[in-house]
Amino acid sequence: MRRAAWLLGLLLAACSATLTVPLPDQVLDLPGLTDTAGQVAYPKEPLSFDPPPVSVIRGIRVEGILEASLPLNATIEFYARTQDPKTDPSCQAFASFYLCPVGPGDEKAGEAAFQGSTQAAFTLQGNRLLEGLRAGRFFLGLKASGLPAGPLRLTFKNMKAYLTVGL
Repeated sequence: MRRAAWLLGLLLAACSATLTVPLPDQVLDLPGLTDTAGQVAYPKEPLSFDPPPVSVIRGIRVEGILEASLPLNATIEFYARTQDPKTDPSCQAFASFYLCPVGPGDEKAGEAAFQGSTQAAFTLQGNRLLEGLRAGRFFLGLKASGLPAGPLRLTFKNMKAYLTVGL
């Protein structure tokens, strides 16, 4: 029995592959926002792209670089959602972003740690990312405190989604 389970696992692993999907860069301007007060700041526009032409996706991992216009000493938590914050009555609109309380449609997807630098690598995972990838759009937001008081531009760069596809 144990040998049969091992053989089945080996066969299923052989029926899967990793597909890389490049994602577009995204900019989030936070003019004077030093603390999201436990809420998530989402850009006004979703991250949009052509969904991959596969039907069976078993897992997702997104890697990229978050670039800040000023040096930061902060850990930034990333959240993903598929619902447009514009249609969410609990979200508050600002000039360039929405500020939303964490709700059932939001999923913590990862974090990036800045240590007096302007760039930090990140890795994201989660079901909301997977749903958004299948749909070709999702909102990627952040929760942070200790941000500089001046205008801050955060750019998600060089993002690639690594998909595990197969049976």
